[in-house]
Amino acid sequence: MGLIRAVMQTAFWKDRQKRKPLGPRWPLLLFHVDTGGCGGCGMELQAMASLPYDMQGAGFGFVTSPRAADVLLVTGPLTRSMAPVLQAAWDAMPNPKGLISVGNCALDGGLFSENYAVMGGLERRVTVDLAIAGCPPSPQDVLNGLCAMLGSAAQSR
Repeated sequence: MGLIRAVMQTAFWKDRQKRKPLGPRWPLLLFHVDTGGCGGCGMELQAMASLPYDMQGAGFGFVTSPRAADVLLVTGPLTRSMAPVLQAAWDAMPNPKGLISVGNCALDGGLFSENYAVMGGLERRVTVDLAIAGCPPSPQDVLNGLCAMLGSAAQSR
């Protein structure tokens, strides 16, 4: 067990040093909605919450209710059956709030864009605060995007 821990710390140590908390003392709270697709982006988000990526140390945390969230993370193409669920989650969030599309499917519909049940991606429907491309994007890419967004928001104040 000690060997595994040593390898993990060595592999991720440089990245952890780059990610210092940029925002307020409390974490930026994220709520995830998977609107369809293969689930690959959702699995990468769950991996991001694991120890090697130290999401909480970078100033982010997942919540189980949109009422407690600051930012809505959307994965998967927007399907007809999930559109009202996504709208309800957005409406339940307090202001100010942000919207992030994670993965190609959430952005433009991806592989599923021609399906009869898919309404496409978010880019044609709403203003997205951050678009993280990839199929699926790695946990490191998502975390880097979140840190960049938080850093640019802190600089604009």
